Amino acid sequence: MSQEGVEKFLGRLLTDDAFRHRAESSPADACRLEGYTLSVEELQAIRGEDFARIDSIARLLDSRIKRFSRA
Repeated sequence: MSQEGVEKFLGRLLTDDAFRHRAESSPADACRLEGYTLSVEELQAIRGEDFARIDSIARLLDSRIKRFSRA
């Protein structure tokens, strides 16, 4: 996957609450189900991400730019 693809995946984590929660359980499964093709190295890096931090950032985003808002 290209850097652009990784950026799209990370953007989706920030703007789609349901997707973020699925990815937190299994990044590989979430990618597969949504059509993201990440390399093994990219998946390993994402597994290492702090999903609590991503969730905190997502909560700060304006709900108008989010796919599913908990607000």
